[in-house]
Amino acid sequence: MNEGTFKAGFVVLLGRPNAGKSTLLNALLKSKLSIVSPKPQTTRHRILGILNGDGFQACLVDTPGLIEDPKDPLQNGLRRQAMGAAHEDPDVIVLLVEPREPSPRLLQELSGLNRSGKPLLLALNKCDLSAPAGQHDRALQSYTEALRPTVACKLSALKGDGVEALLKEIVKHLPISPAFYEAGQLTDRYERFFAAELVREAVFDLYGEEIPHATAVVIERFREGAGAPDQIDATLYVERDTQKGIILGKGGMALSKLRAQSLQAIVDFLGRPADLDIWVKVRKNWRKDPRSLKEFGYLA
Repeated sequence: MNEGTFKAGFVVLLGRPNAGKSTLLNALLKSKLSIVSPKPQTTRHRILGILNGDGFQACLVDTPGLIEDPKDPLQNGLRRQAMGAAHEDPDVIVLLVEPREPSPRLLQELSGLNRSGKPLLLALNKCDLSAPAGQHDRALQSYTEALRPTVACKLSALKGDGVEALLKEIVKHLPISPAFYEAGQLTDRYERFFAAELVREAVFDLYGEEIPHATAVVIERFREGAGAPDQIDATLYVERDTQKGIILGKGGMALSKLRAQSLQAIVDFLGRPADLDIWVKVRKNWRKDPRSLKEFGYLA
């Protein structure tokens, strides 16, 4: 490694909820690190993914969506996390937007990003979706004229189209710097964090309506066993007794399905056997309670 030419830096992925930031992170890493769901507001934490390549290290930061009108303290906290990441001196900002023309309000909100002095890479995502002729180009033009990004491109994070081209732009704009993390390190999070996230992803997949957003997952125990499966105990919090009943299902069948799907995802992630127990508890209105939000890791 030539230290005089090696590049390294922090790259913040920003965008509205469901813009595809987590899908893009996973596509860049070629590994599943962030949970994904078609439902918005899936990501609740900043997640660091470390991409090591030939002559570079890109520290990719997935962020919660930039919620337009926060409805409760949880949503306010998630929005602050995302905006905080944008203002904590990243080396590169990647703004993911959807392929439809933006509102003047959205453009006004995002206009400060190009005043940071940092390279702003605009990525029009989901370009694999069908749209009226010229819609994608009009959307990209509207964002480009308003935000004046360093680079503007189209991609499909889900299909992988345009991802390598975006990566080349990211690397191009990284500063000369030694690596921040050891080669081979994928993230700075512990395995218990991802166990909780994978349980929450299964909730998003299996339940509808308000249930996924009213759910928080806390890993109470994560014990690795020598020559035995890891023992993982999770508590799933909801806000109301009726929500607990939905999670459990008739005769506990829904919870059994949740446990099985979560366990399989955790085993796949860890690459080793594990056992998982899930308890369901009610913490009334936890999304409006600063103490609970801090306990669950959503507020500093």
